[in-house]
Amino acid sequence: MSSENGQPHKEWFQCLFHALHKDETSIEFPIDNCPPEDFIKIFNKNKEENFIKILGVISNIQHIVVWYWSKENEREIINRSIEYISDNFSLNENIESIDESERNKFYEVSEDNRDEEWQMHRKLIDELGETETIFPGFNYLLKYGWVPASNKGKTDLIITNGKGIFAIIDIKRNQNEDDKKFRMSFAVRQAGYYKHKFIEECGGIYNVNEDLSLDVIAVIGVAISEDNKGMCFRPFDEYVCEALDRIHGKDKSSHIYQLSDNDS
Repeated sequence: MSSENGQPHKEWFQCLFHALHKDETSIEFPIDNCPPEDFIKIFNKNKEENFIKILGVISNIQHIVVWYWSKENEREIINRSIEYISDNFSLNENIESIDESERNKFYEVSEDNRDEEWQMHRKLIDELGETETIFPGFNYLLKYGWVPASNKGKTDLIITNGKGIFAIIDIKRNQNEDDKKFRMSFAVRQAGYYKHKFIEECGGIYNVNEDLSLDVIAVIGVAISEDNKGMCFRPFDEYVCEALDRIHGKDKSSHIYQLSDNDS
């Protein structure tokens, strides 16, 4: 549909990722308002690569088109989506100034409050956009210390690629090896909680202030330990990381691993 503001098919990607965020494997569209053929060709390039199935339902009650896919094809659907967005979306014109403003706020923290976890935050922020980053593609700091509207809790960082992809980050320092698994398990669930709150509150738009907003397409939740290892909240989050790692030539096995027993 829209190529407005350098974001071709933005609305359809938002529909697709809305379903993926909810772990769904189908979407219903009104028959007179469904994605165009050039959008479906991103995923179905030929008969052998037919990752999304399409079914028309016409009756006295319904006139809809249903998109559906198998879970085994989810990784490739996400991969092709992220690749298309990376190649074809324009960088938001305000993201660099937002990044600069948030970094300034971060460094305003007094010396007394610059504890070991703050230093971990600093390392991750300073490496955004650099070759050593564990989040290739996520070059910008959107928010330091995001608080949901409920005022319950606070996530550490929100970073973005400036093209509609966001990562909710929870960072934990391990006291010792024995508590590492517990603390990382807690951190990844925190990241998942704030990810869901962010999606719930933003819908498809994140309001930076009264005059500035950013389109939201995909959101992931990741916990980071002091040894610079990441733990993804769900397979969805891991697939997004994998796609960006591949696009930016990063070896994902060196820094991202999934919480295999997370069934929430």
